[in-house]
Amino acid sequence: MGNIKLILEFDGTNYSGWMRQGNEKILTLQETVEKAVFKLTGENASVAGCSRTDAGVHAINYVANFTVDSSIPAECFYKALNPFLPIDIKAKTSCLVSDDFHSAYSAVKKTYRYYFYFGETEKPLYINRAWNAAKKINICSEEILKKTNEACSYLIGKHDFSSFKAVGGLAKTSERTVLSAKVKECGENMFYLEICGDGFLYNMVRIIAGTLAGVATGRFVPADIAVMIAAKDRKKAGVTAPPHGLYLYSVEY
Repeated sequence: MGNIKLILEFDGTNYSGWMRQGNEKILTLQETVEKAVFKLTGENASVAGCSRTDAGVHAINYVANFTVDSSIPAECFYKALNPFLPIDIKAKTSCLVSDDFHSAYSAVKKTYRYYFYFGETEKPLYINRAWNAAKKINICSEEILKKTNEACSYLIGKHDFSSFKAVGGLAKTSERTVLSAKVKECGENMFYLEICGDGFLYNMVRIIAGTLAGVATGRFVPADIAVMIAAKDRKKAGVTAPPHGLYLYSVEY
């Protein structure tokens, strides 16, 4: 058949991220998808993913690709694969792509969303889906949006994002270009950060989300973002937001 591009949607709660770990006791998304491909085709395909993703991170449009020799039409492959995937991972579309296409290396920009809310009590339907960033906050939604979006404006452009990078990443440079960043309201006390860039450092989006929560609650002021970027010091930025609020939203090629 050739090189298949697959779009996946998944709930990452039960998985230790995308990358296989070489340990059968550690459940990963990559290994789970590869096992499903094997059950369908009988081939041990290596499924490449567009992002490593941390444990607990979700995806709405995750891009993967792999090469198989199968008689199943490429555009129908996702339908054939879904019965072999668990309920928390499903394929949305599939198509044939060129042999040199790679879901990670061919990407030109990625968009993530981070969902967080501010409330006195936990919301059962948001458990493992969004972060309760502050249980007590005396600030209206309009003020949260004003402050966080002003803070977002300092992120736009090409910068050294060392202050928003966790230890352990494999990136050769800390320079990245943020093309857009916006906080939007999506329910009572519920918000999401949507951020698009040419790539992101290890935990970068989660650190940005944690820092914006600090702006919303008054720990930081919006202009502090510029100071943090200039400092190139992880200790200057906010907390790393938990993984369960993060979603890979889209990838463009």
